[in-house]
Amino acid sequence: MSVIHSRSVARKIARRRAGLGFLDRRRRSPEERVTGMQDPALRSTVRFPEERLVLATQKLPSLEPQPRRVIHDRTHGLATRVPPLKNMKTARGWTYHRNVIVYHESELEHRVSLRLQVRNDVAAVHSQFPVFQYLDDDGKLHQHTADLFVVYDDGSRQAIIIKHEHKREEMEALIKRIKAHPSSQQVDDIVLRTELYGTIEAAENAHMIRWSREYHDQADVDELMGVVGTLHGWFRFGSLLKDCPSIERRRVAIWRLIDTGFLFSVTGEKITELTWLGRASAGGATGLLG
Repeated sequence: MSVIHSRSVARKIARRRAGLGFLDRRRRSPEERVTGMQDPALRSTVRFPEERLVLATQKLPSLEPQPRRVIHDRTHGLATRVPPLKNMKTARGWTYHRNVIVYHESELEHRVSLRLQVRNDVAAVHSQFPVFQYLDDDGKLHQHTADLFVVYDDGSRQAIIIKHEHKREEMEALIKRIKAHPSSQQVDDIVLRTELYGTIEAAENAHMIRWSREYHDQADVDELMGVVGTLHGWFRFGSLLKDCPSIERRRVAIWRLIDTGFLFSVTGEKITELTWLGRASAGGATGLLG
């Protein structure tokens, strides 16, 4: 038995012991099939960026410009540079946050970026900004570009420097030099984030949060809030999937309530059907990924 198959079997056994064996039953009728983006009711909730018309550039100068529809109106934000997209040694790429392209040059930067983007108190996220200056021991001036720049709802500005934990001492010394230079006044704080913050589990949870923001149906969320309101103490994620018309629609709604902080987990681990969830008290919703 392969490692992957043995893990799958172990998860099925754990779900069965927790009374969630119904999640592993094969769906035979059309009503029980797994639904997702192909579900018309879910697809109608997708929010595309606002469309606008621009004048297309013509190859023949004799022709007048013609209107062209642009659906994805993205910007680079405050990024001072655009990293190359291909590199054999790094996992370069980008994500979108409120129509701003947020670049990452490693998988660690990607995970940290995702965790920040799903915080409910974050107004904006920009990559490769700002550029700081600092002096070395010989008084020579150097530059360092922050990996991420975060603006919070209260107006505070934070620069994020991302490195692995084994470089903490070196990077904290660098941050201290940067704070001693006037260029640090561009932000209110400069912090170091490592793999202890950008964990794989946190990134996987963040992916589900982003998914629920796009595809949730408010009627499903309201229905689930009524169900959760009758529960007390702790309950498993999977128990909320019982006796519902569509397991996948209910799953989206659960993640949406986790996003808003109405439901929460205190383990900090990847949330699965076996995870114990709690219901926040009135006014106590703070979101999942702080």
